[in-house]
Amino acid sequence: MPTRCPGVLVRWAGSVRDVTARRCAEDGLRASEERFALAVVGAKDGIWDRDLTTGMLYLSPCAQEISMGRPLDGVDVRHESEWRQWHHIHPDDAARREAAIRDHLKGRTPRWESEWRVRHQDGSYHWVHARGICTRDASGRAVRFAGSVTDIDARKLTEQELKRSEERYALVMAAADEGYWDWIVATDDFYASPRLLEMYGFPSGTIFVGRDDFLARIPLHPEDRPKWQKVVAAHFAGKTARLEMETRMLWGGETRWIHITGLVTRDASGAVVRWTGATRDVTARRLAEQERRLSEEELKRLERQLRQAQRLEALGTMAGGIAHDFNNILGAILGYGEMALQDAPNGSRLHRDLDNIMIAGERGRALVDRILAFSRSDAGERVAVHVEAVVREALELLSAKLPDNVRFETDLRAARAATLGDPTQVHQVFMNLATNAVQAMASAGVLRVSLETVRLDAPRLATTGEVPPGEFVVLKVIDSGVGIAPEILERIFDPFFTTKQAGVGTGLGLSLVYGIVSELGGAIDVASTVGKGSAFIVYLPRAGDATEERPSEQPQAPRGDGQRVLVVDDEELLLTLAIRTLEELGYAPVGFASSAAALEAFRAAPGLFDGIVTDERMPGLSGSELIREVRAIRRAIPILLVGGYFGGQVTALALETGADEVLKKPLSARDLAMSLARVLRSRCGTPDAPAPANSPN
Repeated sequence: MPTRCPGVLVRWAGSVRDVTARRCAEDGLRASEERFALAVVGAKDGIWDRDLTTGMLYLSPCAQEISMGRPLDGVDVRHESEWRQWHHIHPDDAARREAAIRDHLKGRTPRWESEWRVRHQDGSYHWVHARGICTRDASGRAVRFAGSVTDIDARKLTEQELKRSEERYALVMAAADEGYWDWIVATDDFYASPRLLEMYGFPSGTIFVGRDDFLARIPLHPEDRPKWQKVVAAHFAGKTARLEMETRMLWGGETRWIHITGLVTRDASGAVVRWTGATRDVTARRLAEQERRLSEEELKRLERQLRQAQRLEALGTMAGGIAHDFNNILGAILGYGEMALQDAPNGSRLHRDLDNIMIAGERGRALVDRILAFSRSDAGERVAVHVEAVVREALELLSAKLPDNVRFETDLRAARAATLGDPTQVHQVFMNLATNAVQAMASAGVLRVSLETVRLDAPRLATTGEVPPGEFVVLKVIDSGVGIAPEILERIFDPFFTTKQAGVGTGLGLSLVYGIVSELGGAIDVASTVGKGSAFIVYLPRAGDATEERPSEQPQAPRGDGQRVLVVDDEELLLTLAIRTLEELGYAPVGFASSAAALEAFRAAPGLFDGIVTDERMPGLSGSELIREVRAIRRAIPILLVGGYFGGQVTALALETGADEVLKKPLSARDLAMSLARVLRSRCGTPDAPAPANSPN
């Protein structure tokens, strides 16, 4: 340094040092500190540095703002004890934070990292995330602890909201009893909810190795799996905006119905990146819908049956009236024709003409029998009918006129099984079905006829009604013809309904079959396919086995011995015919065309007559009413009641009124002779006093 005398510089000495390195280091440090400060500000992280030996603490303004909500302007925080006055940690987080710091300072963790909530000056709590590391001296003692603090409140709120959303979704899905899945394409990570695992029958905690593993293991019904795969493929290909379907699943050994919805998420290029969906068990709804459909179908079927029964009842009443009037006409034709044949020389033209008249009359009688059977007015006696014998006899008759292009195939295995009814009715059932089948195969075909006995342990639904449990003789008539269109199938049993051309049929065939089978307590089932043919299956209640019948010669018609018979019929032609027939049979008939006049004559001389033959349907006083009046006068007089229209109730009422026998028109001379002789014989020796009051007999 300079040496001075008073006012005069006499000497200057010193040294020179190179400080370039120091100045460069200082400049570098300053630049590094500036870069670090800028980086900290840019990262929005707070910096803190704590001297563990002195307790001194440095907090950057950002660290102060994160910890309290704003910097402590004008407040110099230099010591940790001062900082604790301003830094308030949530009570639930303080112990966890301190434990983590203690573990790090003791060397138990290589770094310190923790999250906690701090209270800002406005009283609200915010989440922060701090990281730090300590430095140690040569002895390993921690001497300095520095790090950063970050505001993570927004992230924490997002995480909490996401967690709450997931919890809400899980609760909603649990309440809805749905299972759901989530598939991430990039990682092939497939998640199935516990309810989905339960629904598909997988053990709890089942892990799937990707989507394909899940799809392969779903217990779908084998018949529905192809449809499911097709729907999934279409949705992944973008052909449907949403996957939705219902399918069956084998669940716990039973078939269940599930409703599946799914949705894929795509990236900007349209590639699938995620697939989510839900499954709901809809078995109860499906079963309810099925039951409702069955109930609706059953109701419609019953309505159809009711309408058909009403039509049949109305037409039956009309048919019965027609049959009565027609029988009177036929009675005159056949009766007078029979008398004329007796006088016509054999081989003459007159004899041949009368034969043709009788043949036409018999055809008319058969038609009336059809109408009566349809109207259920036939009062025929029920016997055990050997069904197979009747069918074999009908087959022989049918084969004689079978077209060359139609052939039979028969399988008759009913043995001697019988049904309770009339052999003629069973014959008509088969002949009508077989004739229709042959006509349905105009070009060519095969007529298959089978007969067997079956036992039904449960009811079976047929076209015309329910077949109850029991034993049945089952007749099947199957053709390979044109079939029946579905829109007319329910009308085929209606009377006079026919698809044949005019003049080919009357439309009474199937209605006759329906009427007979219903009367016998059976049912008919029909199956038909247009262009392939039809099958008619007839169920007839079995009534044991039929006994063997031996043919017997018909006895000669019995003759009268001059007995005086009162004959009553309002039809003049029939009255005259009955008088002539009885005269030829050896009786002495007295005829009346008025029932009132006949009753008056009987009252005038009750002991004059040995028997009565009266018509049922007459104006004024019916035959049944006439019988009631006569029985009140002479209890034991033999009486025959004749009519063209007798239902079961009418017949029962007539017998209860006092008729000894009921005969159906048109009558043959033999029928009249047999019945009259029988009632005369049965009443022989019976006391002839008037019947007691209120007693018909």
